[in-house]
Amino acid sequence: MLFRSHLLVVGPRRTFAVQGYPSRNLQSPQFKPGEKGYLLLADDNNNEPVLADYTRGIPKGIGFTRKEPPAWFKWAPVRIRAMVLAGEHLFVAGPPDVMDPADPMAAFDGRSGAVLRAYSSSDGSTLDEQKLDAPPVFDGLIAAEGRLYMSLVDGTILCMGRDR
Repeated sequence: MLFRSHLLVVGPRRTFAVQGYPSRNLQSPQFKPGEKGYLLLADDNNNEPVLADYTRGIPKGIGFTRKEPPAWFKWAPVRIRAMVLAGEHLFVAGPPDVMDPADPMAAFDGRSGAVLRAYSSSDGSTLDEQKLDAPPVFDGLIAAEGRLYMSLVDGTILCMGRDR
């Protein structure tokens, strides 16, 4: 498996990654807020990276690439700051990927609230979405005992899940 990623979650069969800057202008990443969102993808754990023969000896070539394509990928309309795998569900959370011309930094600063999304780990289909009042802190999402716990930038801790 091969990722240039900001977050990784390694599961028993697959590794899940989020890329915030998947578009490039030659060698430079391009960030285009409010257009496609972030790239969320799943790769089988046995998908080893390979160096294609045509890239050998070329300065700043493409480098390593996947032997096989990813199992699935989706454009997520969320600036994903937190991600966790819980059974067959992949949860991601962060501010919405929007840019208001009147306040271009609102989503970055957390003034646009946030979103928690649940995806199927097998095919990437969206299962649910919940609005949040504040974004999570970086990597501030965990799953335990059938519950999700999330630490938010406003100092609150959320607990979501089954009642016991």
